[in-house]
Amino acid sequence: MDAVTRWAGYLAMAGGALLAILTGIIAYDPNTDAWYWIFLVVGLLGAAVFGLERGTRAATGGLGRVSASLSGVGAIAFLSVFAFALATNRLTSTSEPTSDPLAPFWAFTAIAWFLGNLGFGVAIIRGKALSVIGGWLVLAGAIVGLGLTLVLGENVPPAVTLLFALFGIGWILVGYAGARSPARA
Repeated sequence: MDAVTRWAGYLAMAGGALLAILTGIIAYDPNTDAWYWIFLVVGLLGAAVFGLERGTRAATGGLGRVSASLSGVGAIAFLSVFAFALATNRLTSTSEPTSDPLAPFWAFTAIAWFLGNLGFGVAIIRGKALSVIGGWLVLAGAIVGLGLTLVLGENVPPAVTLLFALFGIGWILVGYAGARSPARA
């Protein structure tokens, strides 16, 4: 657990940077296989939220604990659905959401992960922990991501996809603040 706390800032920066890059690639070519790298982002940010919460527990309080737990469980569940889809050869980027039997699981786990990140962004802002600007960007990006998941699903216009880069940039700022934080040591 201490290793996750120690490396949480770097995990958040790596996940945020990868997400910002992927957002640009996916906005340019929505049919790219770069979508599959999103699973690495979910894993990196899931671990980062858990470690950052441990390092800022006094400032983020109960909302931070609950949100980090929801984000972590959502990330593990999302990656479990990914592993199952990969193992059963059901992982395709061309399947229609209505014909994919895993669609409810994808949606439920993604929503849980986004809600956890949304709550943690609020906890960062409220507790003035880490980077408040980063917290606002995480919050805005989580709202955009949640909205894209719930409303548009797979029919996201490329220009709207670029808004999700706010989420990645927010995590870069939060991760940078976490890596520099004296509470980390």
